Amino acid sequence: MRYITALLVFMVISLVNVQTGFAQEAVFPEGSSVGLIIPKNMQASSTFSGFEDVKTGASIVFTELPADAYAQIVPKFNAEGLAPTGIVVTDAVQDWTVKGASAAKYIHGSQIASGVKYSKWIVLTQAPKTTAMVTMQVPDGIAGGPSDADIEATLRSIAVRSPPTLEEQVTALPFKVGDLAEFRPIRVIAGATYILTDGPQDIPANSSQPVIIIASNLGNAPEADQRMDFAKQAFASLTGIKDVRSDNETSAQADGGEWVEIDGSAKDTASGDTLYVAQIARFETNRYVRAILIVRSSEKDKYAERFRRLAKSLTIN
Repeated sequence: MRYITALLVFMVISLVNVQTGFAQEAVFPEGSSVGLIIPKNMQASSTFSGFEDVKTGASIVFTELPADAYAQIVPKFNAEGLAPTGIVVTDAVQDWTVKGASAAKYIHGSQIASGVKYSKWIVLTQAPKTTAMVTMQVPDGIAGGPSDADIEATLRSIAVRSPPTLEEQVTALPFKVGDLAEFRPIRVIAGATYILTDGPQDIPANSSQPVIIIASNLGNAPEADQRMDFAKQAFASLTGIKDVRSDNETSAQADGGEWVEIDGSAKDTASGDTLYVAQIARFETNRYVRAILIVRSSEKDKYAERFRRLAKSLTIN
């Protein structure tokens, strides 16, 4: 997984409302090493690491990566680097002060999502054991929106603590994996995405090791008649690979949910290697979790059945 790719992905999903009146101590979401003083009427999100006001559609999202990711992301933390995410930067990048961090940068801009324009504030921090990004987003024109002073107070209160163990982060995920099928956990991202592999590298270079990505959404699942189309679109839009082709698509009801399975081929964007790609999604009424396997096509027989065993053991909390 490349850090710039992870940054671009999570820039697109971040959203948060702020109102006057603040708590007195930084609040840390379960399994997170990042916290802040949140505005009143905010609550912990069930779909990502952070806080949200479901009535206004605004949120504060925390994204964490390994400590050495900061040096790779900073060169892209500007108007040109963020342009692919749809963010229009309106102010110059500033140095920022974050408790527990050795360096931090702040940027302000806007982004249009689903026809709605949002104002967005982002703080990127480097701490001894983590790189953290805090993204605050508020829909433009929202009634009772925060003042500039409120927004700054929230962002100035960001703090970084010693990160939870990987085991603690996994425990805090909104889903459970009943059978790891001998794959090795390596990372949790944003409290909702789980990364596993098989092999010695914690950061697999290109397609040198299989990568499994498990991601959840607990409040925005497609309707039953749209699930296959949704799964196909998600499969075709996976980042870091190209020339994605679906060879098999199936759907079946089991264990209280609908399982949509898709597999096919692709090419690694960086190395050009031919890949085998599989996606298995479990859909329930208004939530879903999906698992993706990306591996060299020459190793399909070694990993495909193990991956399926892992994916079919998924349950949603």
